[in-house]
Amino acid sequence: MKNITAHYNIYFNASELLHESELNIRNLHKDDFNQVLDIYPLPTEAASSAEAENLNEVVTKANRIALEKFESRWVDDAFLLLAKSEYLKGNYYNAIEYFGYVGSNFPEEKKNTIEGLLWQGKSYFAIENYELADSILKNAYHKNLKHHRAKLNAALAQSHLYHEDIDSAIFHLKKAVNFTKNRYEKTRWTFILAQLQEKNNQLKDAYANYAKVVKSNAAFEMSFNANLARIKLEENASGKDFNKIATLKRLLKEDKNREFKDQIYYQIANTFLQQGDLGQAQEYYQISAHTIPGSQKQRGLSYLKLAEINFDSLKNYTQAQLYYDSTLQSLPREYPGYQNIVIKANNLQYLAQRLTLIEKEQELLMLSTLTQEAREAYINEKMKTKVEKEAVKKEESNNQTFVSIPQASASNKNAGAFYFNNPLAMSQGMSDFKKRWGNRKLQDNWRISGSSSANNNVASLANNLGGINNNLATQAESIDSLKADFLNTIPLTNEKRATSLNKIKTARYEIALFYKDVLDDKIASIEALELLVKDYNPQDEKLAEIYYQLYRIYEKINIQQSNKYKALLVENFPQSIYARAIINPNFNKNDQAAVDALRLKYEEIYALYQQKKYTETVNKIDALTATVNNYPNLAPKFHYLKTMALGYAEKPQSFVDQLQKIIKDYPSDSTIIPTIKAQLAYINENKTNFYSRPTALLAYHPSDKKENTSTNQVQLYIPKAEEDEKVATVLVKPEAKAETTKNIPVKEEKPIVKEEKTVAKVEPKPIVSSEKTANKEEIKTTKPISENTAIKEEVTATKAVPEKPAVIAFTNNSRVKHVIIINIKNAKINVAKPFAELTKYFYSKFDPSIVNLTIRTIGTTDKLIAIRAQLNNKDLAEKALSDLEKELPGILNLPANDYRKFVISESNLLLIKDTESLNQYLNYIK
Repeated sequence: MKNITAHYNIYFNASELLHESELNIRNLHKDDFNQVLDIYPLPTEAASSAEAENLNEVVTKANRIALEKFESRWVDDAFLLLAKSEYLKGNYYNAIEYFGYVGSNFPEEKKNTIEGLLWQGKSYFAIENYELADSILKNAYHKNLKHHRAKLNAALAQSHLYHEDIDSAIFHLKKAVNFTKNRYEKTRWTFILAQLQEKNNQLKDAYANYAKVVKSNAAFEMSFNANLARIKLEENASGKDFNKIATLKRLLKEDKNREFKDQIYYQIANTFLQQGDLGQAQEYYQISAHTIPGSQKQRGLSYLKLAEINFDSLKNYTQAQLYYDSTLQSLPREYPGYQNIVIKANNLQYLAQRLTLIEKEQELLMLSTLTQEAREAYINEKMKTKVEKEAVKKEESNNQTFVSIPQASASNKNAGAFYFNNPLAMSQGMSDFKKRWGNRKLQDNWRISGSSSANNNVASLANNLGGINNNLATQAESIDSLKADFLNTIPLTNEKRATSLNKIKTARYEIALFYKDVLDDKIASIEALELLVKDYNPQDEKLAEIYYQLYRIYEKINIQQSNKYKALLVENFPQSIYARAIINPNFNKNDQAAVDALRLKYEEIYALYQQKKYTETVNKIDALTATVNNYPNLAPKFHYLKTMALGYAEKPQSFVDQLQKIIKDYPSDSTIIPTIKAQLAYINENKTNFYSRPTALLAYHPSDKKENTSTNQVQLYIPKAEEDEKVATVLVKPEAKAETTKNIPVKEEKPIVKEEKTVAKVEPKPIVSSEKTANKEEIKTTKPISENTAIKEEVTATKAVPEKPAVIAFTNNSRVKHVIIINIKNAKINVAKPFAELTKYFYSKFDPSIVNLTIRTIGTTDKLIAIRAQLNNKDLAEKALSDLEKELPGILNLPANDYRKFVISESNLLLIKDTESLNQYLNYIK
């Protein structure tokens, strides 16, 4: 009786629900026909979320069989349902455990054993563990059973693709196509087989398989793309001259291809690109991107091609950056290589911003040399052109909105639908009718009755004229506003012109390094640096750095030019660190003593600062300035300490100017500059309070105790960096209530600030502790540029990346939700059985609707079973764990040394990411 009820009352319904969810997820998947399709596409996060309710119901029903009907013959089937549900929900680690449990614990159920191993392999694909997936699938394959032969061969083909073994993938996919009886699988796998054969230069076989797809009952989109692929192969298949572009253009005229015009234009552009005609290729990619109706993804692919052409072939980086931005707006985040596009777009944004800045500053400098009349005329024309362009852009946007029609789905469910049952098709027809005939009343001779349309047009014209008059007034105001803003930016004084020139110089230097280090474009880097040389006075010390860069770049491509810049550097700037690095290859080693001495000096001076001997602090630093400036890694710290000491006597504006000067002089520093920027940002947010004080810094230090400190004051203090690489936290926003210990205002940075500590008192440290001198590792981080390490820092140091803290800041908040953790320490233990037994136990103790068990793998050995059951505080969690402990040995059936148990808050659980953090937490709770 248990077998009957388990099968028909529970399993059947759960199986139907699962099948429904599988179909829905499959229909939501969008294939990219420009790449080899996935044999087994992974469910997207959106698709899994849409089916969450269904899949949770499947899990509930499967658990009922495992818990209530465990003596029936349907337990293994129930675990398969459970595992598939976890897979479709995207919980791949849980799925792996369940599939592994089925594959190893029901040897008599051979069909389910093979299916468990098959799906376990697919789950390992999902977490990108391809080696283990391949091993499991081969194990199932070598059992030589007749069960699931089609799916198993298809999975092996997918595994070979991950290992880039196309021949083996083709072998197994052919077998999969022959074995399968499922029409959807046969069509899809035949298409993928054709793609692989085309890639493997088996063109006749590929052509034949594409033809099979075209003749099959495939969805129109797949059939269309198979036809496009067949056209590409036609030349090889027929053995005669074939005009691909003419054939593709002929497809554009066929009404059935209306929804796929953007893809046809894309294929035409690809053909031109293969022929080396970049102009025509760009034109058709543009047409593809702007075709309506068109798919969002295809628009993104067209923009991506335009970006790559401008980046790789035309070297037009500014335009490439714009196309990459458009690509990211159109492509889905799941698109393969999306993150690489993001990185490239961000890098090019760095370049485009600086090129734009140079163009803008050069224009402003040019305007500063004109007479007022000529300047006015230039700006008027510029503003007029700008407003006209914006108007045209707005009109195009409105037109696009008017003609844009939702794209009909090309999935199987809509294929061949009757016209009047298809609302999208009817909407398309209605729109076409109105565009041609207008809103005409249904009456006799309606084709020649234009009165209604004419009246509508007259009314529309009147409205448009009224709108135009309003727009003209608005545009006039807009021009005046833009003109005023532009005039204010023109550098009309010598000081402003110098500032503008410095901006251009800095941007050009950053661009040159970007070409060299990021784009690996040495020629462009040389051109930028040699142009930059002309901008500087021959005695300007910045030339030493530029000469050094040119010397290094030319070293591998033109030794004569390299020697030229080496001579210029050594002759004109013999005392610079760059010249010394060239003259003496052991410069860094010999200079260690000087670096150590400076570090000790900094420690001594900092001690004076702590004693509030600000004048003496400033004098000591002034005496060392000439020496300090030879060490760019240490100089910002000394200048910053001096600025902070002066802050107790100077006005706020002077203090801010000094901070800004440090940023300007050391833009690539990653230790002090982020701190200064944070301070300036906080000052900017509290201008009124800060600029109203008599001196920039208050006459007390954060380590002092002072009653009733005003929480409205902006307070700054100098920290002491523990290490060169770390950026000390210096700005803490005051708490809402006054405290006896003075709060130190700081901009909150959650990854850095430990939760259990308030920032009431921060005791800064010197760069090197008083007990010991700097070790070798510390010296390495601050030594001057040498031949080998030199200039790479200039680009990479622009972003400050905080070091991972050595000790994780766990919190001890007993009033928040807690989780029970069962930590299985033995990697050889299959967690599925303990997981199922724990589920059964907690379902019996709590309402199943509030119980949630998950599995997390930590490191290579530890697996955490996390049990959530609305345990709203630590006491409840410990009580539940105490009750569990009595039965735990029987539930787990494991040696005591193979597992451990504890409770943990949700916030602390998020901090456990590897074995080290797990061990830290276990030590923390001892």
